[in-house]
Amino acid sequence: MGILALDIGNSRTGAGIYLDGKSQDPAIRIATDQIATQLPEAIRDLIQRYKDPISQVVLASVVPAAIGPAERAVQTALGMDVEVVGRDVPIPLELRLKDASTVGVDRLLGALTAYVNTQSACAVVSCGTALVVDCIDAEGVFRGGAIAPGLAAAARCLHASTAQLPVADLELPSGPMGLTTMEAINLGLYAQMRGAVRYLLELYADLLGAWPHVVATGGDAQRILGESELVDSLVPDLVLQGASLACQYHHEPS
Repeated sequence: MGILALDIGNSRTGAGIYLDGKSQDPAIRIATDQIATQLPEAIRDLIQRYKDPISQVVLASVVPAAIGPAERAVQTALGMDVEVVGRDVPIPLELRLKDASTVGVDRLLGALTAYVNTQSACAVVSCGTALVVDCIDAEGVFRGGAIAPGLAAAARCLHASTAQLPVADLELPSGPMGLTTMEAINLGLYAQMRGAVRYLLELYADLLGAWPHVVATGGDAQRILGESELVDSLVPDLVLQGASLACQYHHEPS
């Protein structure tokens, strides 16, 4: 039987069905602020494409206020209870941190999936509302990472902090020089993202003693890193897969 996994992010919420950690259908995504109105129908549409019963519904969220509406949406759509990662479902991942209490479940689930898939030292580059680059060592231990503003957040911050610079349209740079102010801003933003990723991966490689397998995910991963030689795997639904894996491991007989 399948597991329905939900991933509530700051901007977007995803849903997908997984069997033994493998996606059964393309995930669906809606705006997080539309969970109450759009999620029940989106879940029904997803379930209709999957013929076997759903055994569990698992939810991972970095937006605490959205958990209740999502649980109610699942009840409306399926009449099933929801298991929440971190509350009902532990994440089977060893952490080496000063304070693990504030680490987002999205980061930990992404790390879990990356390590399960690669069985090697790896780095997860998440390109969304924030740019997050995390490190997992060869033993599967989450070693921490770095968080910076994502592409759109950086563009808004630059506009808000200056008198005349416009909000970037985030068009991909077409050359090594910006020939208009907008082109210059876009080039600078993309260079900032890509440069930060390269710098952090070099730090992690020094720590690990070898270059890690690099997994990219998130809504902006394709346009920021889609053609980068730094990326070994591009996995759009890394957190959804991680939620399904955590749920699967939690329910497996000991």
